[in-house]
Amino acid sequence: MIAFSDQEKSINSDQIIEIENLIDLKLPNEYKLHLLKHNGGKCTPSQFDFIEKGKPTTSSIDWFLAIYDGEYDSLQDYINTYKLDEKRLPIHFVPIAHDAGGNLICISCGKKDYGQIFFWDHENEIDYRVTDDYKYSNIYFIAKDFNEFLNNLR
Repeated sequence: MIAFSDQEKSINSDQIIEIENLIDLKLPNEYKLHLLKHNGGKCTPSQFDFIEKGKPTTSSIDWFLAIYDGEYDSLQDYINTYKLDEKRLPIHFVPIAHDAGGNLICISCGKKDYGQIFFWDHENEIDYRVTDDYKYSNIYFIAKDFNEFLNNLR
């Protein structure tokens, strides 16, 4: 069972629609339900595993991003910084959380891998103003969907 703490105030579906309009993408329903129920915060357990360059790797969620006007861990601020202003993520990726090292956990809203969860490594960034990087050279698969991601936290 996952426990959440330090969440922001509850939101409504209209606020999620505003985010979807901002990014011109449709968020997966299971993630939208999560936002409506928890809206950011810390979780316990928080560790997850993935394969990075052929090696098993572990990280942990520091914070889930929230829809609110606060100074830290605002989903809209992360979208503005990583997607809209600086083009540091693939166009169809949305940051949903971060680890303590500044790496992102993202959800795909693209046709090829819609709903899948990925780890974005900021140490090996790609400039998406120059390339599409279809090989995901600094992005690693975590889970086939949001619920699987949550269920695999340890």
